[in-house]
Amino acid sequence: MITDINSYRNRQKLEHVNELVKDLMAVRTQIGKLKVEECQLRAHIKELTQELGWSE
Repeated sequence: MITDINSYRNRQKLEHVNELVKDLMAVRTQIGKLKVEECQLRAHIKELTQELGWSE
């Protein structure tokens, strides 16, 4: 009986770890997209400041 309870608890913990890993991967994907967006925005800002004749 105790082994069944321990097995059940371990299985629950493993499922929780798997969910956390999925969440982490989703966050990493979002971070990657944000980094790309940041790079694009920086390039656009640089372009606009050059057009205005402002120094960086």
